[in-house]
Amino acid sequence: MTSGTVYVMDVDDTIILHTKGKHDLYNMNNDTELRDMISGLNHQGFYLYTNGTYGHGYNVASNLQLNDITNTIFARDTIPHMKPYIESFNYVDNIITDYKRNEYNIIFFDDLIENLITAKKIGWKTIWISNDFLNKPEFIDYSFPNIYDALIHFKLKER
Repeated sequence: MTSGTVYVMDVDDTIILHTKGKHDLYNMNNDTELRDMISGLNHQGFYLYTNGTYGHGYNVASNLQLNDITNTIFARDTIPHMKPYIESFNYVDNIITDYKRNEYNIIFFDDLIENLITAKKIGWKTIWISNDFLNKPEFIDYSFPNIYDALIHFKLKER
């Protein structure tokens, strides 16, 4: 068995930020910076995990040009339970385990502490994306103000 790192990211307020403006999250012009950063990491898989619908996750991934590097989008209409329920995390963990068939470290990025609490309970590394990142609770492994700073950290850690 080999080991590897799997990245699992929440969608809303983690890889995209909602504002009070009238931005169309599905049609905004986007460069490939996020895609390039994720592709540049040494990983065994990249997954999106959202309480939104599959269509929402797919459209955001498409707009960010992430579809071709995303293994699976876990969404409220494709899995039996939603975050933060432990059943939801166990379901996702089992799918990744069955798919990868090896030892792995799951690194999970989310903006909601309640989701990170559950992820931590099943052994995932937890990354909190929040403007309040300096007030990181002790049980959270890492905190960053945005996904870009988080990915830079993990890229530098690989060196």
